[in-house]
Amino acid sequence: MAVKKRQSAEIRRHDIIKAAMEIIRHEGVSRLTTRSLAKAVGIAQPTLFLHFGNKSHVLVALVDSIQEGLQQELMGLALDKMTPLERIKTVIRTHLDFIQNQPGIPRLLFAEELQNEDPLFRQRMDQLVMFFLRFIAGMISAAQEAGEIRADLIPQQAACLLIAAVQGLALRWVLTGGERFVLSEQADIVTTTLLEGWTPRA
Repeated sequence: MAVKKRQSAEIRRHDIIKAAMEIIRHEGVSRLTTRSLAKAVGIAQPTLFLHFGNKSHVLVALVDSIQEGLQQELMGLALDKMTPLERIKTVIRTHLDFIQNQPGIPRLLFAEELQNEDPLFRQRMDQLVMFFLRFIAGMISAAQEAGEIRADLIPQQAACLLIAAVQGLALRWVLTGGERFVLSEQADIVTTTLLEGWTPRA
């Protein structure tokens, strides 16, 4: 009986997180409230509070879900069979494919709550960004060891530049309504342009 209750709670949490992402996708983070979320899921607010204490906890759970989903995508890429440069291009393309399939993510990334309104949410989002930054920096270091990227570059700085370019691309995609271009195609252009400037000089 306890197992069934636990499974039911897990399913309910999943439904709440999914509904929260849909609200953010269509209306933005500012319109996400415990009242609107409870209504979207079809439960009473007190029931929602049994799973998440407040909006901050919902946002943190959303970031947890995003990181888990992204890690699962990355694990399925067979990166160990690629050259370091191929890994970088593939990861960036997969990252933006992931965003395009979940349009609520960019609105979450650029939410006002990240600035000063929600420190708990900001801290968790920073952890996600640092996870991805370290992952990219590690691939850049591997490319340097393989002689595919100049040794004078600082991996962390190069990773910051690459991620900034990707975030800018995602923001432009959001501003255009996600209809004017395919994120993954633009990712190849941006990534190739940067990597060509990082290749060893003759």
